[in-house]
Amino acid sequence: MNISSFRTFSALSESVAQFTMDNYGLSGDDYAQFKAGSKDAGWVDYLRERSRVGLTDYLAFADRLRATRAVRIRLDTPNPQAVLSAVPWPEYIKQLSLAWNQLEGGLDLSRFTQLEMLSLAGNPALDYSRLVLPPGLRHIIVSSAEQASLEKQGFRDKHPGISLSQNGNPSFTLGKAPFRAPEMIAVKDGTFWMGSEEGEAGASDAEKPRHLVQLSGYAIGKYLVTVKEFACFVEETGYVTAAEREGWSVAGIWRDGKLEFFCPAECNWRHDVYGQPLTNAHARHPVVHITWDDAMAYCEWLSRKAGKPYRLPTEAQWEYAAAGGHQAPKKDAQGYCQRAHAYAGSDDPAQVSWFFGQFEGQPFEQYGTRPVGQLQPNELGLHDMSGNVWEWCFDRHATDYYGQCEDAGIMQDPAGPEQGTNRMFRGGGWGRDAAAGRVANRRRSAPDDRGDAAGFRVACLE
Repeated sequence: MNISSFRTFSALSESVAQFTMDNYGLSGDDYAQFKAGSKDAGWVDYLRERSRVGLTDYLAFADRLRATRAVRIRLDTPNPQAVLSAVPWPEYIKQLSLAWNQLEGGLDLSRFTQLEMLSLAGNPALDYSRLVLPPGLRHIIVSSAEQASLEKQGFRDKHPGISLSQNGNPSFTLGKAPFRAPEMIAVKDGTFWMGSEEGEAGASDAEKPRHLVQLSGYAIGKYLVTVKEFACFVEETGYVTAAEREGWSVAGIWRDGKLEFFCPAECNWRHDVYGQPLTNAHARHPVVHITWDDAMAYCEWLSRKAGKPYRLPTEAQWEYAAAGGHQAPKKDAQGYCQRAHAYAGSDDPAQVSWFFGQFEGQPFEQYGTRPVGQLQPNELGLHDMSGNVWEWCFDRHATDYYGQCEDAGIMQDPAGPEQGTNRMFRGGGWGRDAAAGRVANRRRSAPDDRGDAAGFRVACLE
């Protein structure tokens, strides 16, 4: 393909399509340059932009395509044949995604002679009888409902060399098990000291000033929400996560013995921390690649399903529970609960937390999430409040919010500031050091952020 043809393709594509490929070129320095040149841009803005493919640089497009061999195309038209017929160097593409495009009719993909995997999930009006497929195609990714429909239509008999699955791994079939409400732990009402004192080791300014909070009784999940539980939600509702809609998330990658990150195309909750397809063996792992909105959608479904008001815990509910709640072993002279341990249930993070140092000496592939409930619980019987994955909380973020709480005296059932763009994360994660899992540690993030350690647990107000 010459430059003139590429420019013609670029002009056509820019008007109706966005291209996403794996991006291994992410770095802190690159993010700093991006942020300096983009007013009010944040981490998720950087990742979203870097996941897309520029269609103005002929050589950069070719180099990235040769390196990744995977392309995701999002279209603004249900009839993409003109774009597909003009894609440059189709012989380089081994993985092609046209998922969640609401395509109609048939498709001719014969140009993609080296294509091995094709993602067509989220295109219920697509006519599979009119697909022209390359001979080397071995796998098609579809939604669970689409897979059932195609199998009923005899797709496997017509195409015996092509398998169907939800994520590229036919052994991933979670979601069809009978519904079971999550195990919950009751937390009695009480008053506690939230945050950290001045001079406390490891405490950041975001944890200060320490202030009093009074909470009504509630229940909180004994475990993080698992892959199996989230699969049941998706199976019943057909919910599509942000990572699926946009075609990317953030995953880990090892470079020269160091854990870094990249932005793999098509990575979503059906994939592990490295962007690889999950199997049913991951059923008890915490679900990751989840945004705040995804977590809220799960809570809304669970509320309808169980007939109880589930939601994300507030920061106060999360911290009180992590510190042991009404079972906290330490109280002041007024009987107010105080944090007795740096981590949820212990001063030794190795007893209660999956963090980066826990995996030292193991093969690289052993670094990652672990099934819930393997380590020691805290005083309430809650597992993984420190480490494993970061947990979304309900609250918005405001820099001066803790100061406002101190000025107000004893706060009653606070749910965070009324204004603010970012939402709060708690608990640390598998890829961070132990200190990230301190009970009082706080992190804010854009609600549409997602990645290899972004998960959640639920709370219930009854």
